[in-house]
Parts: sequence; structure tokens; C-alpha cells
Amino acid sequence: MTQLQMILFLCPIFFFTSFVDAVSGGGGLVALPAYLFTGMPVHSAYACNKVGCVVGSFTSFIRFWKNGLIDMKTALFVGAVTFACSTCGAQIVLHLPDRPLKIMILASMPAVAALIFFQKNYPEVNRTSEITGWKRGGLCLLSGVMMGLYDGILGPGSGTVVMILFTKLLKYNLITASGNTKVILLASTLAASVSYILAGKVIWTVAVPVSVFGMLGGYVGAGMAIKKGTKFIRPMMLGIAAFLVIKMAVDLAAGGQ
Repeated sequence: MTQLQMILFLCPIFFFTSFVDAVSGGGGLVALPAYLFTGMPVHSAYACNKVGCVVGSFTSFIRFWKNGLIDMKTALFVGAVTFACSTCGAQIVLHLPDRPLKIMILASMPAVAALIFFQKNYPEVNRTSEITGWKRGGLCLLSGVMMGLYDGILGPGSGTVVMILFTKLLKYNLITASGNTKVILLASTLAASVSYILAGKVIWTVAVPVSVFGMLGGYVGAGMAIKKGTKFIRPMMLGIAAFLVIKMAVDLAAGGQ
């Protein structure tokens, strides 16, 4: 695809994925495969995707922060660990050739899809006070390392991964876990973006307009009160993800890079 064709293809896709993320989560499942579908070099696809994620994560973080829905002490600690590990993850990606990266993404997608589409039982009551001292510190450290490395090296479904870490390991309720997640995603995507920018991998003429559409999609999604929407959106998202993954698998089987 030409850069103009990439923009015309990716802008509506990212409007939709950001809308889904704001409404029900799971939009990240499509983001990186969509970039790869265009034929963009893998490292540039990673780079452009991370730059767009920084914009969306920052917008969400501001909204949660203004409403006091973040446990800032814990989020900043986990975020700092995540930042360091995501930087390491991005450096690993930069030193890997295209084909192994595509195989890794392809292999991870079924598990990530299952995680996103079947993880529904988030707790409503905060029980995080039950975890204190060294145990709490260790779990926070573990969460930061796991999230940073996963998001730095792979990325799809990162929001769901960190939500599970905050609710299952650290016993936060849904709303506080969501707020904390915004800090972690911002730290992780910012760290990876810096690595890719310094390496000269970002195609700015594509990344900027796509990021703007992603921001608009998130804004529209956040403003909509939907109850029935999730029933239609999640299967649609799964269908798009399946199509993109099949295309990637066919290309790899045919010997493409």
C-alpha cells in the first residue's frame, strides 16, 4: 500500500478500535495486526502503533486522574517498573527480524483473544487493603515486570492483561483497576515509543492522522452509554482480528516476511 492508502485504511480501523476500547475493551487486539496488514515493515508497525497508544492512554489517564479514580502511589510504582521493562522489551523487538516477530504475534493472538472476550468477572469491591508489606511490594514489582515485558515485546490486549493483574493479584475493584491501568499503559507505551522514535522507526505521516482518529474514536466511545453495544461490538472485533490473523498466517505460509 502507498502511505495514502495506509492512512485511508487505518484511520477508520483505529476510530473503531479506540471506540471499542472506551466502551468494552479489546480494541488493542486489532491495532498491531491492522498495521501489519498494510505491508508496513514490522518495526515501523510497532512504532506507529505505540505512538498512537500514547495519545489514547494520556487522554484516558487525564480523565481518570481528574475524577480521583487512581491509586496513584501504587500506580506510579508499578508504572516505573513497567517503563523500564517496556524499554527493554522494545529494544528486544528492534533487534529481532520481521518474520520471528510476526510468528510471535500470530502465536499469541488466540490466547489474547480468549482473555479479552471471556474475562468478565471483575470485582466490584476493593480488597487491596488485605495485601500489605513485602507481599504487596513483591506483587507490584511482578505486575510491572510482566506488563512491561509483555507490552514491550507483543502488546495486543495489554489493557486486559494489566486489568487482570490489578484485580486478581492486587485485589482492586473494577473502577480503581481501570484508573491504575491507564497509568501503566501510559508508562509502557511512552517507554516503547521513545525507543522507536530514537531508532527512527516511526512513519509520522501515517502515525499522526491515525492517532487523531484513534483519539476521536475514544472520545465518542467514552461519551456513549451502551448496554446492548457490547453484544455486537465484541463479535465484530473478533471477526476483524480473525481476518487479519488469517491474512498474516497465509503470508507467512507463502514465505513472505
